[in-house]
Amino acid sequence: MYILPQPTVSLLLFYCCSLITLRRQNMKVRINATGDTIVMKFVRPNADTKLEGYILGYGSSMFSKQFIQLPENGLPYETEIDAEPKYLIAVQPIPVNDVKKQCTGNVNLEKPLHLVIGSVTPTSVLLSWGTLLKTPYEGNIMNDCLEDGNYTVRYRERNRKWTYQTCPASDTVIDSLKPNTAYEFGVRPNNKERSGVWSKPVIHNTNMSGTYLNPSPLSFHSSNHSPFKSTGDNSSVFSSLPTSEVDAMGKKRFVAPHVIYKTDKKPDEPCSITKSLSFFPEEEGVEQNVTAPPRLPPSNLTVVTVEGCPSFVILDWEKTDNDTTEYEVISRTHGPNGEEVSILTTNQTHTAVENLKPENSYEFKVKPKNELGEGPASEPVLFNTESADPRVSENVSGKDAIWTQFPFKADSYSECNGKQYVKRTWYRKFVGIQLCNSLRYKIYMSDSLTGRFYNIGDQTGHGEDHCQFVDSFLDGQTGSQLLANQLPSRSGFYRAMRQEPVNFGEIGGNSHATYVGWYECGTPIPGKW
Repeated sequence: MYILPQPTVSLLLFYCCSLITLRRQNMKVRINATGDTIVMKFVRPNADTKLEGYILGYGSSMFSKQFIQLPENGLPYETEIDAEPKYLIAVQPIPVNDVKKQCTGNVNLEKPLHLVIGSVTPTSVLLSWGTLLKTPYEGNIMNDCLEDGNYTVRYRERNRKWTYQTCPASDTVIDSLKPNTAYEFGVRPNNKERSGVWSKPVIHNTNMSGTYLNPSPLSFHSSNHSPFKSTGDNSSVFSSLPTSEVDAMGKKRFVAPHVIYKTDKKPDEPCSITKSLSFFPEEEGVEQNVTAPPRLPPSNLTVVTVEGCPSFVILDWEKTDNDTTEYEVISRTHGPNGEEVSILTTNQTHTAVENLKPENSYEFKVKPKNELGEGPASEPVLFNTESADPRVSENVSGKDAIWTQFPFKADSYSECNGKQYVKRTWYRKFVGIQLCNSLRYKIYMSDSLTGRFYNIGDQTGHGEDHCQFVDSFLDGQTGSQLLANQLPSRSGFYRAMRQEPVNFGEIGGNSHATYVGWYECGTPIPGKW
């Protein structure tokens, strides 16, 4: 393995390939760097060796294993990838498929296979399946059956005729697909006498354009849980498995039948409760003439979690009778002071549970209610939150910041109207926060705790770097981004760059300093860290 010391834009790999029986062999590489291009020539340990490789990125592509399908006949391979501070490049000889290995024919024809799909190019996808879930390119094909016609794969555009293909191994590439098109896929095992059951259907959208060398189980879809009333086709966004098995600190993420992962958040994108809830449309209330307390518990309680976001989950469940008008959502965890219980009330069949602690175990259940009493609670479900992401904020020994709930006098421009919190900053000013929710808030600043808290203007952007004031390393997402001359002129603090001290003066109007109605920085408030 070789770590590249500079960002790369173009990567060229040269090699030769064919099949032999492999012994333990040492790989060597020659590296030439010119400008923003690194050319790597891999020296084959044997003239007949075939190679495979992958890129592991550091930075915004951290933990993203991008498989490289090397072409045959010794042709060069070239691709463009996002430039990052460091890359880990690994190339190794491919173990030869021992075609003498045969199946016994004793495949399980009654149990549906698990199917995982990843995009390879805009017109081709990699299918991988087994009795247990696995990531594409994981493991050794030698462990799979190689009896001809052992599996049948079918695929089609939505509501069109099926195309069938036989496959001797447990993965295959389907090509000649249309870009930016939804396809349905399935697979079943076969033996000489009969065929097994089809896997649950998986819907996957082919990509539009560009280089797609990162197959991942984004499209795995389970019909056991249906957390969306609109778990439209959301199969490319939600999955029963995370895209990465481990979190930012290397801890294994929690997987269970009742857990669904939202997998589309980029590593440098702040967590957003509002964005996640947009997949759960609000249900209109209907007047009900109840005659008794609810009799049945809610069913199908599902935990929807976002990779990289340990501070909240969305709980979703199914309504089971017409006597329910609202729900109590009960969350339990064990803290330093014993068992901690939180109760939320909602008239929807989903809700966000906020201010969870990283690396903590929680139990959730839902109890139906109406004006005449309570019904039985759902079966409890468990969930373990992942580690806090060091790319968002960092524990600093001796410098713990504590948000204190405090009603302050604020300038009027805000899209948030929730609770207010304050803390002191590192350069002797006070930061004031007004919540929309724990991850979306308006940031203000003041010279004194009892004085007016003002908007903060940005001379070179729209306040993305103001996340520094809540101790987040990320550039934030912000509210409506208008030009300064489109905003009313008002007094406020302003600056141009992160780490720069603020000045006080005119913002908006003719000042060239913009301001916004809310920020999302990835840091939950209130909190202690």
